[in-house]
Amino acid sequence: MSAYIALMTPMVDEECLIAALADVGFDRSKIEVHASPVALVGYEGERRAQNANIVIRKQHIGSASNDVGFLASPTGYQALISGYDHPRFGPGWLSELHQRYQAQWTTKQATLAAEDRRRVEAERQRLVEAQRLAVHEKAKKLGYRVEETREGDSIRLVLVKRTY
Repeated sequence: MSAYIALMTPMVDEECLIAALADVGFDRSKIEVHASPVALVGYEGERRAQNANIVIRKQHIGSASNDVGFLASPTGYQALISGYDHPRFGPGWLSELHQRYQAQWTTKQATLAAEDRRRVEAERQRLVEAQRLAVHEKAKKLGYRVEETREGDSIRLVLVKRTY
């Protein structure tokens, strides 16, 4: 029976942590994700007192290993690694995992920023189109004809009314 070592990690994003675990060699289909923490299993198949939200079961690590888990907390995921597995999943492995996590985090933030810029631009275009249509409608009601020209990103509307 081995003891588990709890190590705080500065990783707070579940999606990025799972991607980082895949980057360091774990098959995504073998990584369990639970909304509520589940019990980890030890070397001899006994349920441990430790619970985790993200679990890599021992059969996917090695027959003599214990489950590796990550427990969600408000300050980041807490890595739960058995004393037996600590040489393999110790500071060097956690450092590599953290580097992969940071790369995933950076990519995710860039993607979110690009999506936000696209959303803002789409909203701006909807607003410009709505204003353009409103001018057309009001001009028509007042008896004007609208001549529209585009100059780069600008739209020029000229109201024309014939009087005889």
